[in-house]
Amino acid sequence: MKKIPKATYRSVEDLDRYIAEREAEAAKLPPGGPRQSVLMEVSKLRIYADVKRLLKPETRREVS
Repeated sequence: MKKIPKATYRSVEDLDRYIAEREAEAAKLPPGGPRQSVLMEVSKLRIYADVKRLLKPETRREVS
């Protein structure tokens, strides 16, 4: 399994591309441990990308 890249330094678009690559790789693997490991990595990265999307300055709401 590849090491998870430093997600903190990647843009949301880069994370989305990486997630798509990892999902394609997982689809090629047979059911079992290695596939589950890749899918867990993908789910963690997807959550992180969603958080980054929510915290983007242009999408964040000002608190009054």
